[in-house]
Amino acid sequence: PPEIGPRYQALVPQVDSDGNELPGIRLPEIAVPLATHTGWSLRSAEVGAEGMLVGLEGSYVPFPITEGERRSAGDPRPSVLDRYPSRQAYLAQFVESALELHRDGYLLAEDALQMIDEASQRKLWD
Repeated sequence: PPEIGPRYQALVPQVDSDGNELPGIRLPEIAVPLATHTGWSLRSAEVGAEGMLVGLEGSYVPFPITEGERRSAGDPRPSVLDRYPSRQAYLAQFVESALELHRDGYLLAEDALQMIDEASQRKLWD
């Protein structure tokens, strides 16, 4: 068996009110979120070892679309429509986030354009 050593402090990043990490470069999907993104995921009872961490796999927990869905689920996070009342409102914020990262040298132009194109095809407001 391994030798037990001294205790050590495990550090974790701070998160915003949506549960998304605050430090680092926040890509548009995090800065203008439609979900909580985590770098970890817990195993479900169906696969065994319930509550244990799944190695190297994160989670994507979508926001409820409407206020009614949010209330019925008991989700404390604001709904998508409360955050972005229209596709245009969402895209305006998303585009600004991508362009800011490009201006600051963190995104290539082609990557920013691809992200914007993908965001424009999301069907949440149809």
